[in-house]
Amino acid sequence: MTPRNHRFTEMAASIGFAASLLLTCSSCAHLRGEPQAPAEHDNASAPSQQRIAQFSFGRDASFGVCIEPACPRATPKTLAGAAPAAIPAAAPAQILPAPTARPVSMIEQPPPIAPMKKTVKTPQPQEPEQIRQLVVGFGFGSAELSAAARATLDSSVQDARRADRIVISGRTDVVGDVKVNQALATSRALAVRDHLRTVAPDLAATISIDAQGRCCFVASNADETGRARNRRVEVVFLAAGGA
Repeated sequence: MTPRNHRFTEMAASIGFAASLLLTCSSCAHLRGEPQAPAEHDNASAPSQQRIAQFSFGRDASFGVCIEPACPRATPKTLAGAAPAAIPAAAPAQILPAPTARPVSMIEQPPPIAPMKKTVKTPQPQEPEQIRQLVVGFGFGSAELSAAARATLDSSVQDARRADRIVISGRTDVVGDVKVNQALATSRALAVRDHLRTVAPDLAATISIDAQGRCCFVASNADETGRARNRRVEVVFLAAGGA
């Protein structure tokens, strides 16, 4: 080793020892709790802060670098008392003309057509067929059958059997009381009926009695000949039910 290098080595060792000693002293001072005076900040020596700020607004807005405290600052914005929105005045009411009545054409509807009823024709009853008619005479004030009257009735038995209905009508003349003549007309009709039932007990025909005194004259009562013709019983034989 040269003397020169040896010298440098000694100087480095000295410097390292001094540094170690200094660090040791500092640590001891901290352990003893001795406060250290803070380094005073020199405001005068601190550099001013720079920042980018906006200049102007709207179409003329621009940005640039400024130094505090000369930079523009935001100011609180206060809305001016806005006037209440004006309420538009109501438009005057438009008066429309009254609608004119239009003529209404009345269409008269035809009356409804009633449904046609089907007419059912009821068959009309056929007129009864008169098979035979005979007349039996009686004496004045009598209801007894004469021999001639019996003979006439006997000859009509076949017609009586063919008939569906037999109508026996008793009559008188005008002589005597009304009640007496009514009773006499009835007795004469019953006498004829009883004789027919006697000679033909198998008669199936319906027998109807029509007795009327002092009624239904066939001749004048002014003489005996006319009165004799009115003292009678008429017998009608009807087929198909009779009338």
